[in-house]
Amino acid sequence: MSREALNNKIYEERVLNDSLARLAKRLDLKSLPFSDVELKTLAKRHRQSFGSEKKKERLERYKTHLAKIHGAEAVAGVSSLLVEINNEISWEEK
Repeated sequence: MSREALNNKIYEERVLNDSLARLAKRLDLKSLPFSDVELKTLAKRHRQSFGSEKKKERLERYKTHLAKIHGAEAVAGVSSLLVEINNEISWEEK
């Protein structure tokens, strides 16, 4: 792995952790029906979906999968907050 790719991977992991920390400030993560892995995957796919139609479709499939397991309302609430958080982070990156 090149140094640039490694740096990008580290940066994206830091942004993902920041996103989850901001989500934790807005919601009690323990009260959510999602496992830690599901929540992290959802946050990661939200971040990846910015600007890529293929990745947006992937996000929608994952949200549909989670909605079947945990209910559409829970997924929609967390998803809307993640969109808001990612917009904040994108704004700060500029």
